[in-house]
Amino acid sequence: MAENYVGVKFEIVRLPEEPIDDPRIGELIRAGRDLSARGFCPENSGNMSFRYVGGFVITRAGSRLGSLTREDFVLVTDVDIAGKKVFAAGDGDPSSEAMMHFLIYAARKDISVILHAHTLDLKGAIATRKIYPYGTPEFARSAVEVLKNHDLAILKDHGFVSVGKTVPDALTKVV
Repeated sequence: MAENYVGVKFEIVRLPEEPIDDPRIGELIRAGRDLSARGFCPENSGNMSFRYVGGFVITRAGSRLGSLTREDFVLVTDVDIAGKKVFAAGDGDPSSEAMMHFLIYAARKDISVILHAHTLDLKGAIATRKIYPYGTPEFARSAVEVLKNHDLAILKDHGFVSVGKTVPDALTKVV
């Protein structure tokens, strides 16, 4: 994992705040603690999301998965990949990998949860072929390519992505 975190690599289009009332926030908070306790998300690495009415809810940029609170979640209502724009409700900056989550949800209608953290040593995971800078459309597309037929993938020199129908489903593929 040679690349250093430099924040989001897209324009954030701010929309009015929308309250997010969903029990999966608590499930992701617990999953973040579990991943962190296993050493999978040092410092502020990793991100998690779930499908939500009108888009998806994702962790904020720079949040620490091991100490998440309800305020660490942002509603993303749309993404313009070509224009590198992410439409988010409220003041929070969505994770730098919001474009990746958007494309995975578009490609995988069967899943509702995405977990991403920064360990590279997972048995049974398929790996991407090339290294791309995180947070870019190319990075997102490489993740989608391997996740079309798999639920767990290693993003070369970066970390893993696990997908599932529920938070426990996505988490059991990793732990």
